[in-house]
Amino acid sequence: MELSIPYSKTDKGWEVIRERSAGLAPAMRALLIMMDGKKPLLDALPALKALSLKVEDVHALVDKGLLMPVAKAASAVAAKAQPAARATVASAVQETPAVATPAPAAPKSNRSLAAAKFYALDQLGRILGHRDEHLRVAAREVIDHPSLMSWLAVCVEELHHIAGPDRAELFHSKTIELLPDELLPQC
Repeated sequence: MELSIPYSKTDKGWEVIRERSAGLAPAMRALLIMMDGKKPLLDALPALKALSLKVEDVHALVDKGLLMPVAKAASAVAAKAQPAARATVASAVQETPAVATPAPAAPKSNRSLAAAKFYALDQLGRILGHRDEHLRVAAREVIDHPSLMSWLAVCVEELHHIAGPDRAELFHSKTIELLPDELLPQC
């Protein structure tokens, strides 16, 4: 899989997002939503790592027909990619535990409100298990910075009670790091 090529959603991918129909794990759904065809896959590696995903997960979405390379030439290269080449690319993404080791700060070009929201949703699922449904329902109302910050405060409070203050603070700081500079709290 070529890291310098952007990937975008296919019609089938858009349908899966609209109808929530493919039974994708939350992190895989977030990955599908993030692939906008504008930035190369290389720029998405920090977000993949934050979601505890690998380049192989992008390849799985391509194989399911949900993503496609943006350039026509890239389609031919991706189709002919050898398994050994995939292993080489996969080694570019280091495996890390989901929450035990915090992910490095996302590069400025990969920060967005959506990335912060999806990272938070993924971590809530990992930390709270099936006890996060009310937070997931509330996340559907997150459409801008103020609504994200309000929802995030509720999430941090819940995590503080269930997982402790250290886990809640780590969750909050890592989520905030995924916001673009213009949305970061001013110190």
